[in-house]
Amino acid sequence: MTTDKSFLWSRFILVWIAVCTLLILVTRGQIMTGIGWDPDDQLRMVQLRDWLAGQSWFDTTQYRIGEPDSQPMHWPRWIELPLALVFLLLKPLLGAATAETAAMVIVPLITLGVAMWLVAKITEQIFDRPIAILAATLTATAVPIVAQIRPMRVDHHGWQIVLALAALWTMFWPDKRKGGIALGVALALWLSISLEGLPLSAAFIVLLVWRWVFQTEEGVRLFWTLLSFLIASFLFYFGSQGNFNIVINYCDALSPAHLLACTAGATVILPAIKWLPANILLRVLSLAVAGVVALAIFCSLAPQCVGGAFNTMDPVVREYWLVNVLEGLPIWYQNGKTMVTLLGGSIIVGLGSLIYIVRARPGQIDRNNLFILGYAFLWALVLSFFVQRATAVAAAFALPFLAWAVHQAFVKARGISNVLTRIIATAAVVMLIMPGPLAVALFNSVSAEEIKAENNPENAMCRSDESLARLNALPRSNILAPFDFGPRILLLTPHSVLATSHHRNDQAMGDQIRIFTSVPDVARGILEAHNIRYIVACDDEAELAIYAKKHPDGLWARLAKEKKPDWLHSVHIRDNSLRIWRVAAKDLPNQM
Repeated sequence: MTTDKSFLWSRFILVWIAVCTLLILVTRGQIMTGIGWDPDDQLRMVQLRDWLAGQSWFDTTQYRIGEPDSQPMHWPRWIELPLALVFLLLKPLLGAATAETAAMVIVPLITLGVAMWLVAKITEQIFDRPIAILAATLTATAVPIVAQIRPMRVDHHGWQIVLALAALWTMFWPDKRKGGIALGVALALWLSISLEGLPLSAAFIVLLVWRWVFQTEEGVRLFWTLLSFLIASFLFYFGSQGNFNIVINYCDALSPAHLLACTAGATVILPAIKWLPANILLRVLSLAVAGVVALAIFCSLAPQCVGGAFNTMDPVVREYWLVNVLEGLPIWYQNGKTMVTLLGGSIIVGLGSLIYIVRARPGQIDRNNLFILGYAFLWALVLSFFVQRATAVAAAFALPFLAWAVHQAFVKARGISNVLTRIIATAAVVMLIMPGPLAVALFNSVSAEEIKAENNPENAMCRSDESLARLNALPRSNILAPFDFGPRILLLTPHSVLATSHHRNDQAMGDQIRIFTSVPDVARGILEAHNIRYIVACDDEAELAIYAKKHPDGLWARLAKEKKPDWLHSVHIRDNSLRIWRVAAKDLPNQM
């Protein structure tokens, strides 16, 4: 048995190495830039640099964003720990720049390895170990997962997938006390990293509560889950914040109001779980009392958060920015290709496999474990319809079902006697693995218009890292630039920016939108209030196109038509496609 486990572990390591090699080859272009994939990755590295340069662990304020009213980021530093460790270990050997890039490659690949291992552990609770290894291998084919866990992707979404898998795995542990403690800690860390995990965390609690109330279980797993969650949440909060001020409650991150509400509810429900008899009515009543108490505490401490994480956001930011963040919108707001790519892989095949297994009832499958996996997958699937980024967790939960389907299809294909038919059937299994991406690739091969538009050389050069890096030729200043330019400007230059695509600084974001959409005289007043010296942009930037369309008399619409006001002076930097204007102060119109 030990030899068999060692052999399977060796196979898993080989599979992980092969997947890592493939991902490095596929992403080598991005790796060579030394820059993360998107603004979140880029700003995460800015935050890491600030910390390693001496900024307090407890201070996540980005002082170069929205001066002088800079706000703390909603990201605790937990995600930066492995990045910092790898960077500090490699810096003496490789130098700072190469060590930073190496950390951005190594940490996501380790994250992927942990995710693959968890997928294998979950799969073998229901299917054979060869299928578990196959499920781990197929992790690399799930587009929503690889989009979040790949070299140079260092944001928190990858670790959220890992913690979701870890939480699901603990549900299979036979020791209910240890399983509950592990589940509570996993959920606490997940929510400490991001409240985006709240709906899926609730799924596990709902299942345990249902079993305690309506199946009159003893509630051991539920009791230890809630208790460990409460304790771990406080520890993670103090570990990331360093203080406990009940006056300061953010709606987008775990705050004192959340913790005190959980504490109030726990004082009711934990004794009830421990000592109430197996009576459904009494248990329902205790749940209701706990819920009312928790809700009352939360509403009294943070009434502004009752409407959601973005309830207090500047209406202008909501109108122009939030509704255009596609990853946070329902699936029906995505374009057809995105929908097919995200859903047309492990998710759709996994759903079909689950339906078949439930109907066919094949032998040697633990029905209870199948229910747990199916429940978690369906909950994540429904959530992914309303929040696009949740498709990553749904895809991860679907991998065991996908692996089973691929294994069954491959075995049947290899059993076909006709050689040609067998070859065709075996090749068709690939379509089963990732039908969505293959369908999109086929569509792109016959319709290249959109690809050509996206690869416009002039627009790509203007938006490039090289263009933004040339802003170093300007004196250190506050710069107004499109939201997605901001993190790279911070990463590549010593300049400050008015705003980035991060909602904590929604006041600065609102002012940036007002500058671009207001008539020049109004825009100038806001620019001077923020001490903005330069405006930097590209003509074909999507964000700016929205402003110009809705406000044809606004500042950006005029600049796009070469109708700049006399207080803006064009600035030209050699070998640079950016459009740059210097803002002249009212009392010094000829300042250079």
